[in-house]
Amino acid sequence: MYLQYISRQEAAKRTSLSERQIDRLIRDNRIRAFKPKFCRRVLIDPNSITEENLTSIKPPFNNFYELPNIQKDDEK
Repeated sequence: MYLQYISRQEAAKRTSLSERQIDRLIRDNRIRAFKPKFCRRVLIDPNSITEENLTSIKPPFNNFYELPNIQKDDEK
């Protein structure tokens, strides 16, 4: 079984987005892609192009949780 990858142009056609927007989605890790060694092409996993990946809301920061402020019994 061979893995099927598509180009940025094909991804743009499938999603009706521009190639520049596809590049932004790749940079934001919303679409899985890689660049083969010694090559300029960017190959995209077609299974990663889903409506959920393209339209999901991402937090503007990496701090997903805050540590709770735990007080010991001695401090109360």
